Amino acid sequence: MKLLEPGRIGNLEIKNRVIMAPMGIRGLCDPDDGYWGERVRAYYGARAAGGCGMITTEMVFVSQAAEPIAKELLNLSNDIHLAAVRRLAETIHAYNCKLSIQLTAGFGRVIPPPVVAEGVIPVSSSENTNYYVPEYADLNTRALTTEEAGNLALSFGYAAMRCRQAGADCVELHGHEGYLMDQFMTGLWNRRTDRYGGSREKRLTFAREAIEAIQRDAGRDFPIIYRVGITHYLEGGREEEEGLWIAGELEKMGVAALHIDAGCYETSWWPHPPQYQEAGCMAGLAAKVKKVTGLPVISVGRLHYPETAERVLADGKADFIAIGRGLLSEPEWVNKVQSGRTDELVPCIGCHEGCLWQMIAGEPTSCSLNPSCGHETDRPIIPLKKKKSLLIVGGGPAGIEAARVGAQRGFDVTLWEASGRLGGNLWPASKPQFKRDIADYVKYLEGLACRLPIDIVLNKQACAGNVRNFGADHVILATGARMEATPFDGSNVLSVIQVLNGMEPKGKKILIMGGGVIGCETGVYLARQGKQVTLCARQDSDELDMDTVDHNNRFMLLNIIKDLGITVLRATIPVGLDNGGVVADQKGVQKKISMDSLVFAGRMFPDNDLGKSLGDMPNMISIGDCVKSGTIMDAVWGGFQAVRELEQDHAS
Repeated sequence: MKLLEPGRIGNLEIKNRVIMAPMGIRGLCDPDDGYWGERVRAYYGARAAGGCGMITTEMVFVSQAAEPIAKELLNLSNDIHLAAVRRLAETIHAYNCKLSIQLTAGFGRVIPPPVVAEGVIPVSSSENTNYYVPEYADLNTRALTTEEAGNLALSFGYAAMRCRQAGADCVELHGHEGYLMDQFMTGLWNRRTDRYGGSREKRLTFAREAIEAIQRDAGRDFPIIYRVGITHYLEGGREEEEGLWIAGELEKMGVAALHIDAGCYETSWWPHPPQYQEAGCMAGLAAKVKKVTGLPVISVGRLHYPETAERVLADGKADFIAIGRGLLSEPEWVNKVQSGRTDELVPCIGCHEGCLWQMIAGEPTSCSLNPSCGHETDRPIIPLKKKKSLLIVGGGPAGIEAARVGAQRGFDVTLWEASGRLGGNLWPASKPQFKRDIADYVKYLEGLACRLPIDIVLNKQACAGNVRNFGADHVILATGARMEATPFDGSNVLSVIQVLNGMEPKGKKILIMGGGVIGCETGVYLARQGKQVTLCARQDSDELDMDTVDHNNRFMLLNIIKDLGITVLRATIPVGLDNGGVVADQKGVQKKISMDSLVFAGRMFPDNDLGKSLGDMPNMISIGDCVKSGTIMDAVWGGFQAVRELEQDHAS
């Protein structure tokens, strides 16, 4: 496989073609442990042990002077911090894995408002509004002076030299996604008239000076990778033609490789591709860069599917592939691919909840499907000293995760599932073609359950009597959630669950009652089958699927709805059926909407009847959706934590 062949970036030989992409880890960092301390080493070390060829760290600020938040983060001029970087390099190198440190100029106009202290004025290439709160003048950026910009560019040299002293093998420059370095390169955000602005050639001055500083201070033999966005997919932003020209200019400047990205904060579903993006969504841009430069090219963007990653390399679209979130869900990705165990890969479901949103909340970067990610040091799975039995009722994600942890700890595990298949509500959720990640997760869970040393009983209806009679030491209830009943009866009325489980709505004109994520996704699913879809949303808001945690997923889903021409009726509630249509209340006015079928996207409610019938059974724990309807992450983490904490007094 090309994936497993060694590759070269500058004078650096990498054992395979798989690079861990940079992702923020601030919740993992410990100011009392050199900032990048034991938890950071364990996190990156797990991916190095898993076979990765090179690890790219989170972004590191080259200067503490310009950005308000920089003083709180890793400081390469701090000898204590540098010693921590050196220990990280030693950890990574023990697995014949290379270490690349991503260097950044800063946030600029995309700095999060909470990190800006009162009275501090953020900086950018020019005066720009803040991305988050453009209406709030106090967070408008000021333009860096010519002297400040020059000093900031020079700071890249010292930072890279310190990285090399600490044992890093190369650096990557953070020149994409509309951050400060990209703001200097982009006419939309750079309206300067000094040497750093004007023509597109002059807009590259900052990058050129930063690269020259690295070559001078860290050595011309120290490889520089440049991560560049070829296009922003934004009106007024960078177009593809300019992006390809920039790639050629960066080659002339002497960078060793190009890491190809796209998008910016306004089009965040490109640099942070959600589940709706296709596999290898930016590989086409990487292929275009390959045609205009002779540099090694790194492709990124939903490349955690082994067959896609291999094809990108085999087709010559890129020389390396970068995987980010796929290495959070599955740190052993490379080892499992190498040993032919691709069916054992824990997939990434593109939700951004365990990774991005945990980090934003100040928690350790983690993963919805892998609760140990980012918690390698504080969530150990400790074997039992004394054998105990564990009965799990429910074979959805919460129940199977509970079974996995139970088996790993040494419980005798029995799992009862009321239906004839495992997966629960993941089955309808995985039905649309664009929900491939969920379908992969269902397959993974089925395979995992078969591999576990547990007793699985399908078509087993649990009741209070047989649960009590089973006599397990511990009982976990993971009976999930069910959708509320449809509000109307009729041969042309279905729930989204029925539709996604294979029932065909009558006719061509479909009205979906409910503008949450389930209704929106079902609308897209039906529209792509050629149906004329109308969405009725209760809220009078531009935002439809407000129950989606991640904005990248939400924004892309809203754009898909718009592109498909789905009609959206806001503040509209169907109140009754009429011949050939439905009567709806729209802001207090009743109107008739023509339709052939109504599809109801209702709320999900806990299915906790069994828990109620068991009452206060002392050895019973309810987890997942049967406690509170939530996300897949809620279910998996609930199952993990519940069983991990059982019998702690009887653990070794």
